[in-house]
Amino acid sequence: MIDDASIFRTKERVLFDLSRALGFSAVSLEANQQGRLTSDQVKQLSGRVLRPLFGAVLCAVTPMLFWTVLISSHEHVRLQQGLGMLVVQLMHPAHLLETYGRIGMAFRLGSVLIGIGLAVFGGSKVPWALYFDLLDRSVIVVEGRVVAREEQIMKPNGRDPIESYYFSVKGDYHPVSLAAYRAIENGSVYVAYVTPRSRTLVSMEPKMNDSDSREAPAPRTSPVTAQ
Repeated sequence: MIDDASIFRTKERVLFDLSRALGFSAVSLEANQQGRLTSDQVKQLSGRVLRPLFGAVLCAVTPMLFWTVLISSHEHVRLQQGLGMLVVQLMHPAHLLETYGRIGMAFRLGSVLIGIGLAVFGGSKVPWALYFDLLDRSVIVVEGRVVAREEQIMKPNGRDPIESYYFSVKGDYHPVSLAAYRAIENGSVYVAYVTPRSRTLVSMEPKMNDSDSREAPAPRTSPVTAQ
């Protein structure tokens, strides 16, 4: 099947399609050309860090909060005092066993340990390299031919396969959307702007020839074939 991406497009049109597919603006692209991330791009990328980080914190806090509320209600004390009492109980398993028995100790100690374990596991899923990239707010330039690739994972029982798309440039592989996959002229030279540690693609533009200008890009004849 041949889609609209196979029709001749100027570099200006390719850049417009890429900006929509990758979610960057002209202001962001200009900042990336100067080696900087914009505030909008930081906000756009921060969700990739905050979602797993929030999940990890939630796993650690939930069992502690549950037992703190329970102790505070039972002992008629404030939450801060209830938390202190919970910490003392956890630090003295023998006293916990004597007070609540094996089942009570298992519930309290086990739930807290499981929460901490899940938090550690969730913390390992946080893209810390991207986190430091966002703090640094810098980007680097990677220039080269971009190959758009498509991968399919077949599902059992003949159901529709899972399709994923990515750009390959200078040994880096960047997951992209179907719209971005269709936006580029496959095999043409592009200038990609990526974060230095996590190698996250933030924007991309067609490579201009010496006779080209950024304000009036020259047309290209290379088609894109969507697979």
